[in-house]
Amino acid sequence: MNILPSVPRAWLKPAFFLGTGLLLCPSLTAADMLAVAVGRGNIFSQGSNAVFLSYQKDAPTLFNQKSLYDLSLAHWNGRNYNTALTVARTLRWKLSPETYFAGTLGIGVVDRTTDHLGTTGQFVARLAFGRKFGKYDLSIGETHYSNGKTALQLNWHGPNTGEDFLTVMLAREF
Repeated sequence: MNILPSVPRAWLKPAFFLGTGLLLCPSLTAADMLAVAVGRGNIFSQGSNAVFLSYQKDAPTLFNQKSLYDLSLAHWNGRNYNTALTVARTLRWKLSPETYFAGTLGIGVVDRTTDHLGTTGQFVARLAFGRKFGKYDLSIGETHYSNGKTALQLNWHGPNTGEDFLTVMLAREF
């Protein structure tokens, strides 16, 4: 069983060079944290595997909580395979000096419409519980992509069951 998704060939070289450059030269990118997450599809996305690469930058506090800007590239396989690019804002509520609960909300675009995503414009949401280990950060979370048709009560008749992934994320602070 292949647990990693197949990635479109056109993405391989740019993703490899971008990822390698970000990991080897974080001072050039000014990233505060780089992360990789892997996950399995659940709810309507069962049978899919996903990978997420995230560039995170400290942001001003929001609602008196630690905040991050997040730029992510994601890809998942399966019948409704897709690639997404998202920009989001994350809030972290500290539960103890090492543990936290995080909520992320953002917007993005996917490569193609599918049986689950009726538009290329999407919202992304992630809820996670995490723990810091020195410069490393480990979290488990649920990631959801949707065009917001139900929540925003949009009046159109395309599909919007969304895509959902239970993910494990490992990040490194710089």
